[in-house]
Amino acid sequence: MLSLFWHEVRARRGLFIGWGVGLVIFFGVYLSFYPALPAEMRNLDLQSIELYRAFGNLSMATFEGYIGSTIFHFFSVLVAVLAIVTGTGVLAGEEDAGTLELQLALPLARWQLVTAKTLELAVIGFGVLAVAGLAAAGFFLAIRAQLTTPLDAGDLFRATVSHWPLVLLFQTLSLWLGAVTPSRRVALAIATVILIVSFLGYNLVGMAPDLEGLRPLSPFHYRPSTPEMLNDGPALGDMAILTIAALVFYGLAVVSFDRRDVTTGTWLWARLIRR
Repeated sequence: MLSLFWHEVRARRGLFIGWGVGLVIFFGVYLSFYPALPAEMRNLDLQSIELYRAFGNLSMATFEGYIGSTIFHFFSVLVAVLAIVTGTGVLAGEEDAGTLELQLALPLARWQLVTAKTLELAVIGFGVLAVAGLAAAGFFLAIRAQLTTPLDAGDLFRATVSHWPLVLLFQTLSLWLGAVTPSRRVALAIATVILIVSFLGYNLVGMAPDLEGLRPLSPFHYRPSTPEMLNDGPALGDMAILTIAALVFYGLAVVSFDRRDVTTGTWLWARLIRR
């Protein structure tokens, strides 16, 4: 199982490099932009504009607000996209490519195959976040003299890497969808809908006080991207909730893949109906 794990990690080094470079550019552009931001833009009340309210509590008045509610707000969506791309790429993607049958011929139980791929996803996700965290810290140090903020480079690195449980949750969710749907295309479509609904739904529900109780149903409720978390660190309880949810989907992926008819391109329950 360990050999398969290392093979999987090496086989996806291009994806790791590509996403790492992309997130470095993301932080470079958005962090370099803040010192040049006009005072009129910083004082603009974005919450008075309906379009911006749909994307959450955005603020540019302070650097902490800009980082927490703007940069990390959208960064969490980017890494969730990374998660569903990588999560559907193993199992479902390999089945579509015709390589999964070869891996099933290895002297490994199906649960070991799923476990190796889950560990691979976890390593890739953490590695990309670590690269992004170093970029965020480095660009912050480059503009530090132009800012008035209690934050330091370590705070930005920690906040970036703390998105790992959110990434792992969407990875295991996508992995499970790949085990129950006919193809990667279907799994990717469903995972994308879940991502969009959970992100926009979380923000739109926040605009209706009577529906505030529904916000904890979204994974984005637990992301470490608020200005307060930048100063105080991520809430361990929130990270634990995301991690436990990720483990639940990992368990569902193990059970579902064990019952899957590989290469038949059918829904999981089609086999159960035939029985």
